Amino acid sequence: MLSPRNVFKLRRNAKPSAGTLRVADARGFWPKGDRGAVAFLFALCGSMMISTLCVAMDSIVEAQLMSRTQSASDVASLSVGNDMAHFQTTTGADLAQLQADALNYYNANMTGSSSTISAASFALSITGTPSTGQTIALSIKSTYTLPFAIALGGGSTSTTGSSSSGNTSTSAGITSTTVTANSTVTRIPNSTLEMVMVFDNTGSMNDSINGTTKIAGLKTAANTLVSLVMGQSSGTSYVGLVPFTTTVNVKGALLPSGSWLNPAFTYNSTNVNMSSWAGCTAEPRDVNNYLYPLPYSPTSALKFTPYYFNVPPAGMKVNTYSQQQYTYSYYSGWTLTGGMCSTPPASTKTILGVPVSTNAGNVNYCGYTGNQVGNGIAFSFDQSLNGSGYSQSATQNSDCIGTPVTFLTTNQTTVTTAIKAMTASGSTIIPTGIMWGWRMLTSSWSNATAGTGNGWVSTNANLPLPETTAALQRVMVILTDGENDVGVANLIPNDLYFNGLSGVGTNSLAAPTVLHSATGKAMTDGRMDSSETVTLATNGVGDPTDIDDFQIAACTAIKNSGITIYTITYGSVSTVAAATMKSCSSPGNYYAAPNAATLNTVFQSIAGNLGILRLTQ
Repeated sequence: MLSPRNVFKLRRNAKPSAGTLRVADARGFWPKGDRGAVAFLFALCGSMMISTLCVAMDSIVEAQLMSRTQSASDVASLSVGNDMAHFQTTTGADLAQLQADALNYYNANMTGSSSTISAASFALSITGTPSTGQTIALSIKSTYTLPFAIALGGGSTSTTGSSSSGNTSTSAGITSTTVTANSTVTRIPNSTLEMVMVFDNTGSMNDSINGTTKIAGLKTAANTLVSLVMGQSSGTSYVGLVPFTTTVNVKGALLPSGSWLNPAFTYNSTNVNMSSWAGCTAEPRDVNNYLYPLPYSPTSALKFTPYYFNVPPAGMKVNTYSQQQYTYSYYSGWTLTGGMCSTPPASTKTILGVPVSTNAGNVNYCGYTGNQVGNGIAFSFDQSLNGSGYSQSATQNSDCIGTPVTFLTTNQTTVTTAIKAMTASGSTIIPTGIMWGWRMLTSSWSNATAGTGNGWVSTNANLPLPETTAALQRVMVILTDGENDVGVANLIPNDLYFNGLSGVGTNSLAAPTVLHSATGKAMTDGRMDSSETVTLATNGVGDPTDIDDFQIAACTAIKNSGITIYTITYGSVSTVAAATMKSCSSPGNYYAAPNAATLNTVFQSIAGNLGILRLTQ
């Protein structure tokens, strides 16, 4: 066996073949000593490292230039869109001037980029008409010097850009790059906007965030939205307001004598009449007592009815229970020392109609008794415990929201005055506001369509405008600070039975065209509470599930009718409330505003989305 040493001897003594470089021959080629070898290797590799670094740096610069070129192209296109309002035509000398303006806008945003553009590489085209909308297409081909590639020699690279992507091909020794950008803008110079603000005015809006009540923050932000939309509009902007709680008030905006209303008080007409009607309404129902998420019209066979509160036709009992052998201690209150509270009540007063006062009889020391206290339709109500003097009073219009709607108008002062008048009180049924916001954007509710005196009160009989109106934008902005919440049953009025959605004297939300979110089945057993599964006498609490399902169905129908919906949750809300409002919005149009400052920013963003220029590429 050969040892390593013998192998070395064998290789050293081997006769090299022709053309083979021997070790002795290469000694003169390699530098002598370690330092010389390192210097040589650095000199050999350094140029390769520098070249690689230059290519990498130029790639970064190239990507930045592509992005900057596209942004400058977008700005130039939008700026030309604004300029077009000052030109009579988009042909001939006017088109040449618009193209020159576009080039100036582009160069102003590319200062310091070392770009060169030829006239043939900057193309602007404008198609369409002012009445139907116009499209501005801008194509730019620009050449830039690459700062790090100059040392590498001639050549060029070409990059094609758009608003989303680019492709690059290179050749050796580049010193410049060519970038192509394309922008397309849709311009509707005669844009007409119909926008309805559907705002929560419930009691929780009196809660404070960072020292400011939510209702005060809403007013400030809403005025910002109105100012941006109405004060800076180059077209025509009609704005309306729909405040809501469990009801919506349309008095003054719709005539009670119009064909849209059936002035009937079928539940109990004792002491109620149209002369005392405050303006709130209940949704129409068919012969099966079914509800539908529809805008209807003043000429529809199904009619709205006036909202009102009243006790059951047989009356409501107010019970007073007497006590036997009670003693009173400052520290422990009333203590039963013997005997029992009277059963049945010591006295009962029956109230047959409104107005209602539960402060009847003597002080009740026994408190509430049984499950029926205030439940159902308030057929029985007990006086309060320990002489606290608890009493309730109600009239025909109890729970009718005090702030009425404001129909579409171009008068900014009218809208801001209505916003200022909003007050926070009551419980929450969001669909009541949504449905009336829909009607304010539906042309069948105009006097021009429904007949004079039947539609919205307005100096413009054509409002709401026909859906086919050129360049018409119909927008609904919905804000709430929580989920649907109608409270508990032991109140007068009981909002589960008296509201603008289920109506008067009923808690039914039977809606055959709406699906239960949990089962996917028709909501023919829908309720304002959970009495489908839990009896009201035991439960007695409003349940939002069916109301949420009805709300989402209404929003879907509204969006399908061509209306854009923006939704906002204000303050801290539950995940259910956020999900419901997100489902209600048009895609990408849901916002969460935890405080007034964020809400103001949200409204500014919405106002920006309603502009007459849309960057579509």
